[in-house]
Amino acid sequence: MKIQLNRISFGLPTKAFFIDYTVSQKRQLPVVKEFIIRVLHSVGKSPVSLIQNYFGFTAAETLAVLDDLIEESLIKWSDNKIELTAHALENFEEIEGNMLPRFFEVVDKTDNVFFELSEFRMLPKTVQRSGINSTSISLPLPDDCYSKLNDKAMSAFDSNFEHFREVVKGEDIYSEREELYKINHVNGKYDISIPIPVEYYIETDAPDVLQTAYEDSNLDEWDISKSLFNYMDSAISTKSYSDVTRDFSDYISATDDPILTRYWDDKTESVNIELLLKHYADGTAHHSKDTQLIVGNLYSDFNSQALAEKLKEIFSRKPKSSGLIWLSKGDNSTWGRTSEFGVLLESITSLFDNRKKTSKAVLALPCSSVNEAIEQRKVYRNRDIDPALIGCERQFGGENCEVLLLPNIMVACLLHLPITDDRNISLPVGYVSFAPELIESVTSNIIRWASSENTLNDFFERRDTRQEDTVLYKYFSQILAQG
Repeated sequence: MKIQLNRISFGLPTKAFFIDYTVSQKRQLPVVKEFIIRVLHSVGKSPVSLIQNYFGFTAAETLAVLDDLIEESLIKWSDNKIELTAHALENFEEIEGNMLPRFFEVVDKTDNVFFELSEFRMLPKTVQRSGINSTSISLPLPDDCYSKLNDKAMSAFDSNFEHFREVVKGEDIYSEREELYKINHVNGKYDISIPIPVEYYIETDAPDVLQTAYEDSNLDEWDISKSLFNYMDSAISTKSYSDVTRDFSDYISATDDPILTRYWDDKTESVNIELLLKHYADGTAHHSKDTQLIVGNLYSDFNSQALAEKLKEIFSRKPKSSGLIWLSKGDNSTWGRTSEFGVLLESITSLFDNRKKTSKAVLALPCSSVNEAIEQRKVYRNRDIDPALIGCERQFGGENCEVLLLPNIMVACLLHLPITDDRNISLPVGYVSFAPELIESVTSNIIRWASSENTLNDFFERRDTRQEDTVLYKYFSQILAQG
């Protein structure tokens, strides 16, 4: 059974280039002109009268047609007779035993072409249209990827012109024959980071093997060799190790998880992941109808859909409580770095009654300085999502605990376990509950945590913000008070 653990959007460094070029295209001659050319090809140098009599033209009609052919450099005068030019003769082809004219004309064109900078491949429209996402993790490329860009663009465009026409512009290259005649000018325009969505998953029969896949099938076809995965691995390879026993103890104390305690092995001082995943796959790991096991991040495919559907059903009954508090795990290098995080957040907050002052999403993020707050604000407050942010020095439930709380409605708790892998991807396991006693217990624990000295800070607040207007007083405390 496949289990999606995380979704990450990586920012692929890309540059747009303005390319001015010339193409040669097949040109179909009008019927009369083509047959005049074919007659002259058969008989050679001929008097004008032969053409006039053959086609039954008047003298004026004949001269009009011949003048056009002379202007197009297809015929010429020679000793008061007409004959084909060398250009015309060169463009006859033998087709099924007949010699037929095949003429070309050159046409100037301009296009904006996007190249990703790792291997200087053109981006198909399906990738270009995905837009910019501030949650994306930038891919680290070698310095030489940013040198001699105009020369690289010219060479790549020349070598991949048919690919450009077919995949990027969507043209029918078989019925619309066209060849690149020359590249007139290349000019770099602007840099852009294209989000590349990726999923990380495991199979229940091999929980230690972390697998990677593009979420978009178009990317599979474009990056067949999966060369970008190497850069992605480098971007998230700063893995930190922690004390699993301490993490588990802190997590259980904070969340009262009734499921994970059944899978803790005191002898090995670890969670029996193999057994947990086996029970998860066969549906026997749940605690009760209202409290069930979760595996994978909350914004993963399965979890996000299940949470959204259940909450939609609950809010249709118009509960008194409103608002949410999301306490993230300590290492934010991969947590929430996908547009799907915002999608889940929006799907929940859209259910709130906006007439209530508590109808707000609050993210409590580990933060130790104003500069760190500025960087985190860029990621978690953008054009797609607009939660309130509050910083904390000491994380609730330990460094690897994550909690999503809707007071009196739902609580979801995750412990992020390490995977035997160099990449900073965890195995989130925990529970989601709609049981009042668990929701109340976790709410009380969060209130005690927040009331402790030096737990929360104001690094996310604007300078000179009045106390009553801070996130702590305006939203965080008010949402918790509902419980």
